[in-house]
Amino acid sequence: MYLIEEQESLDHFLNDIKNEECIAVDTEFTRVNTYYPKLCLLQIATPSLIACIDCLSEIDLNGLWEIIFDKKIEKIMHSCSQDIEIFFLNKGGIPENIFDTQIAAAFIGYSSQVGFKELLEKELNVKIEKSQTRSDWSKRPLAKEQLEYAFDDVEDLIELASSIKEKLITLNRSEWVLEECDDLIHMKMGLMDTSEIWKKTKGIRKLRKTQLHLAILLSKWREEKVAKKDIPRKWLIDDHEIISIAKTENLSMDTMKQLISSKRISENEIIELYHFLTDTKVNVSELNQRKKKKKIKDEDLKAVNLYLESKSAELGINKDILASRKDMIKFIAERKGKLCKGWRDKLMRDDLEKALN
Repeated sequence: MYLIEEQESLDHFLNDIKNEECIAVDTEFTRVNTYYPKLCLLQIATPSLIACIDCLSEIDLNGLWEIIFDKKIEKIMHSCSQDIEIFFLNKGGIPENIFDTQIAAAFIGYSSQVGFKELLEKELNVKIEKSQTRSDWSKRPLAKEQLEYAFDDVEDLIELASSIKEKLITLNRSEWVLEECDDLIHMKMGLMDTSEIWKKTKGIRKLRKTQLHLAILLSKWREEKVAKKDIPRKWLIDDHEIISIAKTENLSMDTMKQLISSKRISENEIIELYHFLTDTKVNVSELNQRKKKKKIKDEDLKAVNLYLESKSAELGINKDILASRKDMIKFIAERKGKLCKGWRDKLMRDDLEKALN
């Protein structure tokens, strides 16, 4: 159990673990004052070794990325979506062969958002402290409490995965979880795909068509600028300012200057934004995309929902694991999506068709 801050130590450690069948992996990062998450620490554990790698020290991490992206090595992680985003932003891809204990635990009866602390206690009777969750991981030197927290996040992860895997085998659900984890390589969340980031602007879905057009343009312009400046979105233009500008009739340059309060946006940028908003044509496909959805009958949605509630009770897993409302609508309207693929299709397709008929 040690902290790696020098190249020689990292090279030795990577050489020791390069032939492991599986490793436990976790990351610590900061994102308070930046647009991009800043990787500060990466923890790796094997059955016999644990190390925290200081990613802010002057070391070459290419060897580390080779281990993380090695298809032959299984990466045991918990709730890995943010870690995946870090990997994607650093290396432009997502590692294959990940086993996510949060995803897997949902198939043995836990909540889909079960925490690592709860899982450790219930599966292994191991108790850990989570007091450093909001710690500043960019500060050096790292405190003893921070390192203990970081080590705790990977120390028992492989054993936890083994405990869950045994129960999955008993329930004959190992393939289900393997399929869910394999789907992680297709994940496009956070900064991995910002093409529809405007949908997360608070209040944007309540706008009328013309207002929505302006808000979409504003959100996209903001995204491009904050990415270049590497600052949080609200530091440039807050969501409520985007909505206020979009709702303003006969928008003028002076009105825009009054509505934008940030000191991080220059007068030239406001002029640029004004011309961008007034000169760009409406993207009809974006504005009409919600109208393109096929209407479905309420009774069909109710029938599918009732069946899934019954099935989730029978299986002892949460209904949101089987399908979301969006998944149900997609199945009813187009016979596409999650319910038409893999284990869900084999397990429930015939019954779903019967429920609809």
